[in-house]
Parts: sequence; C-alpha cells; structure tokens
Amino acid sequence: MKKYVFKNQNLVAEEKATISIRERGFLFGDGIFETCKIIKGKIFDFDLHEARIHRALKLLKFSAETFDLEKKSYQLIKKNSAENGILRISISRGIGSVGYLPTNESEALVIIETFLERELPKKICLGISKITTPGIPFKPMSALPYVLAKIEAEEQKSFDAVMFSDKNFVAETSSANIFWVKSGVIYTPHESCGIVLGCVRERLLKTPEFKIKKVKAKISALKNADEIFLTNSAYLVIAVDEFLGRKKVKNFSKKINYFFGA
Repeated sequence: MKKYVFKNQNLVAEEKATISIRERGFLFGDGIFETCKIIKGKIFDFDLHEARIHRALKLLKFSAETFDLEKKSYQLIKKNSAENGILRISISRGIGSVGYLPTNESEALVIIETFLERELPKKICLGISKITTPGIPFKPMSALPYVLAKIEAEEQKSFDAVMFSDKNFVAETSSANIFWVKSGVIYTPHESCGIVLGCVRERLLKTPEFKIKKVKAKISALKNADEIFLTNSAYLVIAVDEFLGRKKVKNFSKKINYFFGA
C-alpha cells in the first residue's frame, strides 16, 4: 500500500517527499518535532501537542503555517488508513543561512507522517546514561544527546537509560518522562531539572485523581522506589520491571493505563 505524507500544504507520496540539502533542519537540527499517538483513528491529546508546538516555535523565534495542522493530520490518517499508530509532525526553520545565523528568506518546512507503533519488549529494564540532558523543554530536531543515551541503553541490554541534569538530579530517559512511587506517593522530576515537558506528563499533572509531587531527586530515589514508570506519546505509560537489578511492582502504572483506556 502506497504511503503518503504532507509536505507543507501538499499531500504527496512518501518517496517523492524530498527536502533540500540546504534545509536548516538537516544542516543544524534547527527545528522541532512532535510525536502523537493515534488510537482508533483519533489523535490522543492533540491540543496539548499543538500548544507545545506553538511554545517551541516562539522559543526558537520562527513561525510556520500551523493553523490547519489538525485538519491535515486527520486527512493523512484517513489517506494512510492509520487507525492505530504514531503521527509525527516535523518543522524545520527552512533554507537560508550565514553560518549558523538564519537569513530572512527562510520559509519553514512542515512535514506530517504516520507510522506503525512498535511493540514493547516483554521486560522493561532501565539503565543509566552518562549523557546529561540538554535542558530543552520541547523535542528538538538536534536530538543527539538522546540518540547517544539510547545507544547506551542498547549496550546495557536495557529498554532505555535514565539521564541526569547538569547538577546530577534525575531528569528523564532518552525517550520518556520518568515517575516513581514510594510509600504510595508519586514523584516526578521538577521542570528545573532540564526535562522535556511531555504531553502525557502534563496530562497526569493536571489530573486530580493522581497527586504527583515534582522534586529534585538523586539516583537513590529511583533505587529505593517501590515502582517506576515512564510516559511518552508513543506508549502513554510504560511500567518498568527492573532498575539496576532491582525488580519493581506495577500497581500505579496499571491504574494510570486504565484511566487512559490503554
């Protein structure tokens, strides 16, 4: 089955969706991306993702045509028959550079794609990364620290690796926000720890059913936790089975997945 993508305002076959070698997203990682979950043809919490896109573009000081992102996303989901899977929106600043400095003729490039969801491994183990989190609150195209942390996780035969802030506080993993439970209390790293402000994390923090404390914590908090779980837009909630050889329970993560209908 032929697959399609949106390239700016044009719906084109995936193999024809080429970009220029002068595109700043390619040259410098100058742009953002957003990953959303598709469940039964619907985009999970699209409003939160769209709001994060607008915040990111404001921080990066460039604009893009985003007024019809949701409409185009649903057109693409229908065209690709992507009832369940992943929607990715990538936005590059465009073409035009004097070294790192963008020039005024830059026109943003917006790409929308759909993907099948990958299955999680049966056992979720967490390792530890030596890579410090970059401290960017959105998902930048220049994701090299996360790439290196994911490689470290693979080398450790783990699903993912915990990353720390420049002050050695628990921050996130290469692909998710992190939560842990101790004596019935749920904790997650404070924004000042240099984390990506994930949309699933935001949803949980706004949900009165779950009382969550934002903290600055050292690795000992994870070692001594009763339970650890991860959140990201691809899988929503991922229960961790083992961290540094210590097995964890899955009580709260099951409750949260039930709340999400997952």
